[in-house]
Amino acid sequence: MSDQPPISAADSHAGRIRAEADGDRRFVLHPEDDDLFIRTGRQIIDACRLDISIELWLEEFRSMQEAVREWGAARSAQVQACYVSPRSTRIALFFVPRAGRYDFDLADALTDLNSDLVRRFNVGMIEIQQVPADEVDRFVAGDRSRVIDEAT
Repeated sequence: MSDQPPISAADSHAGRIRAEADGDRRFVLHPEDDDLFIRTGRQIIDACRLDISIELWLEEFRSMQEAVREWGAARSAQVQACYVSPRSTRIALFFVPRAGRYDFDLADALTDLNSDLVRRFNVGMIEIQQVPADEVDRFVAGDRSRVIDEAT
């Protein structure tokens, strides 16, 4: 027996997302602040299974972005830019090192950052990568990504 409430007459005409038919289909979420979020049906279903409302997830996501922005600003000598890009069932963060090459010290700090973000924010899996400045477009999809921090 399910602990879900019965579907009301009004809800019976609501749009439905079915895993089999809509799992790979993209849906646009448009909250009041005019941010746009594109999620697959599978991502929306997974968020429901996590028992977290999309509003709470968006709040967590925004708070995580602010924490990353502050983290990058505190390390502006090492971090040139940071981008966020939702990817299927995870959030990808891309950091551009100022060194112009892979920065091993930054890698250690990013490992700690990843652990901290997963512990503090309920947004699902987070993946962090360093990417060279001249290859950002290979990793970061411009239409689905957002700049979190870009120091000049």
